[in-house]
Amino acid sequence: MNGKNTHCNDYEIDDFVCDDSFINFATNKNQDDVTKWEEWLLGNPKNKQTAKEAKLLIRHLRFNKKELSSDFVVGEWLKLRDRLNLSEIKPPVKKRTVFKRKIWQYAAAASLLLFFLSVIYYFTLIPKCEEVVDYHEVIVPKGEIKKILLSDGTLVFINSDSKLKYDNCLSREQREVFLEGEACFDVKHNAKMPFIVHTQENDVTVLGTAFNVYAYPNENIFRASLERGKISVSYNNEEAVELEVNQTYLLIRNTKQAKIFESANIQSYSSWKNGKIMFRNQRFTDILRKLERSHNVIFNLQNKEVENCKYTGTFTTDDDINTILGVIKYTTPFEYEILNDTIVIK
Repeated sequence: MNGKNTHCNDYEIDDFVCDDSFINFATNKNQDDVTKWEEWLLGNPKNKQTAKEAKLLIRHLRFNKKELSSDFVVGEWLKLRDRLNLSEIKPPVKKRTVFKRKIWQYAAAASLLLFFLSVIYYFTLIPKCEEVVDYHEVIVPKGEIKKILLSDGTLVFINSDSKLKYDNCLSREQREVFLEGEACFDVKHNAKMPFIVHTQENDVTVLGTAFNVYAYPNENIFRASLERGKISVSYNNEEAVELEVNQTYLLIRNTKQAKIFESANIQSYSSWKNGKIMFRNQRFTDILRKLERSHNVIFNLQNKEVENCKYTGTFTTDDDINTILGVIKYTTPFEYEILNDTIVIK
């Protein structure tokens, strides 16, 4: 980074596009620069949008560094002035004496031209998906499941009581989505552009794979289960851990304890997308929470004796709530009463 990078946190777009280190970051040419800028942007989030625009410009305006004549630079400036109606801006000074360090002329001219072209490109050529960050937000209410196809070809099933947020530049510059709740992803492979799922405290990074993420913000667990390919999971920007096929990453939020374990039937975690409701040795309170989402009801658990009883079983979203509760009652006696949308467990 240059001097401004180390001492100033307020950036204009030309500060980025004229910085060789940032160009290396934008074009993935130097891993040290990539790491350095990623860390810097984490600490300076207010510059993220400007950096995003600069990164896009650099990727579209690659050129070989070579000597540029002063007449050419002046000509490009005049074109820019006429195109943008910059009548109050005086054109640059004409030819000057050659510097002893000729490389300075090359760098200065190239930087100046890049800035001119970036302004032209920004105001006239770039499709304006960044003028107003156009976030798409898919909200799935209780009792519903939605399937969407993202612009990069990724297929997403979104479970009930969940929210998925992404911007309309997903397939062009970056592939990042934000999830609250549960979703199953079948990611279109792109080795040059990883797909990142951001949740409350975990990030899941993939190239091309199928996996399920369980990340309801009001629950005590986060879970990511891998069906195909490979993913990495990071917790609060700490070092990421990689999952193999048939592995599940489980985080207990209140203790901040995480572990990875093998799953004999990994598809069971995403069976909800096919309308199945599966319980595997789950507490009654957890089952009620799942049924609240799948059947859009509210439970009032007054019988504390059954709240920690565990059950295993499989139902579907087409099964009536009376049928489900009736089956569960066979092993643990309890009574219930339905009052509109509320079910009281007595």
